[in-house]
Amino acid sequence: MGLKMASATKYSMVMQILSLTLCLLTLSCSAFTSKDYADALAKSILFYEGQRSGKLPSSQRLTWRGDSGLSDGSSYHVDLVGGYYDAGDNVKFGLPMAFTTTLLAWSVIEFGNSMPSQIGNARAAIRWSTDYLLKAATATPGTLYVQVGDPNMDHKCWERPEDMDTPRNVYKVSKQNPGSDVAAETAAALAAASIVFKDSDPSYSTKLLQTAMKVFDFADRYRGSYSDSLSSVVCPFYCSYSGYHDELLWGASWIHRASNNASFLAYIQSNGQTMGADDDDYSFSWDDKRAGTKVLLSKDFLEKNTEEFQLYKRHSDNYICSLIPGTSSFQAQYTPGQPKQSHVLPLFLNRLQELLIVLN
Repeated sequence: MGLKMASATKYSMVMQILSLTLCLLTLSCSAFTSKDYADALAKSILFYEGQRSGKLPSSQRLTWRGDSGLSDGSSYHVDLVGGYYDAGDNVKFGLPMAFTTTLLAWSVIEFGNSMPSQIGNARAAIRWSTDYLLKAATATPGTLYVQVGDPNMDHKCWERPEDMDTPRNVYKVSKQNPGSDVAAETAAALAAASIVFKDSDPSYSTKLLQTAMKVFDFADRYRGSYSDSLSSVVCPFYCSYSGYHDELLWGASWIHRASNNASFLAYIQSNGQTMGADDDDYSFSWDDKRAGTKVLLSKDFLEKNTEEFQLYKRHSDNYICSLIPGTSSFQAQYTPGQPKQSHVLPLFLNRLQELLIVLN
């Protein structure tokens, strides 16, 4: 009973932190209306339609974009049509595409109920990627296709994807040429997306999760960095500078959350120490997943009293505090805010620090 009450108290404190944060944001952004934020959200999701590769659907809203990359993979006898182009390139890079998908899915998991007018478009954006990732993961046994397009050639010619005439080379990782980083991130994307579609499309959700488990097993069983296997094809564009341990722990954490499979909890417990659980890391990106993993696992500690994850919650606190001005571990840099609201921040930070002390 005492443990449950303590957990409830901690959860209440977390909600106070979130409430204070929202209050601060409301005060600091009073010049904007809810419509402005709704429009920003809509445009953020619409952006992905401009990055689509493949045969565009009738529901495509950016009508100036046409079909492209319709023969991707054909010269290798696989179907790799679809997915997203990277930024202004016509290359489909598997590592950042998968990471983008994981974060899109995470945003819907956590905040989907707060964006009812955009939830359909958000799911469509996720599915456009996962449909492609499923092809890449299942086309050839023991293989994951991780890139379409030669980036060195592509960067020499900036052109519309509808008109591109650069080589559509296909690159893959395999048992002999492993890529644990890109494979584990792909597994994370598929697992996170399986949660998104669990209620709206159960059969698709099951397919995503089952594939995620198989891809993760491939990533873990045949260890190595895709940067070593593919060299100048992925470096310096999306070189895996942080190695692959962070992706393995990240992927296992997402499958654990999606499946509640005890074997993945055991995997996290057994491998966490060697994969970054003890590291305080102050960045979160397509390359380094350690901070994100700790926040993800902290949720289990706060909501389910999973004591094994208390360590991750402590490191998550350190990461969050590194972003907050006035804390002893503050490391971030911010552009100037609104001077007229400057008196609000110290009061907020004082209360936040008090709550963090109680939580710890």
